[in-house]
Amino acid sequence: MGRKIIIALLIILFLSTPEIAAVQLNTLLTTEGLNTKGKPVTVQQEFDLKQDKGVQYYVEWNSDNKDHDVALRWFGPRDQLINFLYVADFSNNVVRDYISFEEETSTQYFIPQYSGQYSIHLYLDHQLVSITNFRINK
Repeated sequence: MGRKIIIALLIILFLSTPEIAAVQLNTLLTTEGLNTKGKPVTVQQEFDLKQDKGVQYYVEWNSDNKDHDVALRWFGPRDQLINFLYVADFSNNVVRDYISFEEETSTQYFIPQYSGQYSIHLYLDHQLVSITNFRINK
C-alpha cells in the first residue's frame, strides 16, 4: 500500500512539473533599430542617451511549432525594473521589444536616465533562458 502511494505521488509530481523551454536560440541581440522587414539593422551593445532614441531587442529561435509563454524583463544599473513584456501562448518564434530614451512605451515603466550596464532577461515557459547585457552612456 505504501509503495502505491509513493508511486502515485511521483506520477502527480511528474505531471505537475512545468515543461522546461527546449528551444534553440539562433539570434539574440540589441540593436539601434529594425529594417522594414523587422530584422535588425546593426548589432549594438553600447547606446548613448543623447544620440540614440532607444534600444531595440530582437530574439529568434528555431521554430518548434509550439506555443510558448514569453517574458522579457529589462533591468537598469540599479537593478530597477524598466520594462516588462509578457505574452502567453505565443505562437511565433521571433520577439521584438523596445525601450525609448524619449517617451515611455506601453510596457516601459520609466525612461532610462542613468549610465551603466543594463540587462534583458528572457524567459520562455517561465524558465530563464538568456540574459543579454548592454551599456548606456550619457
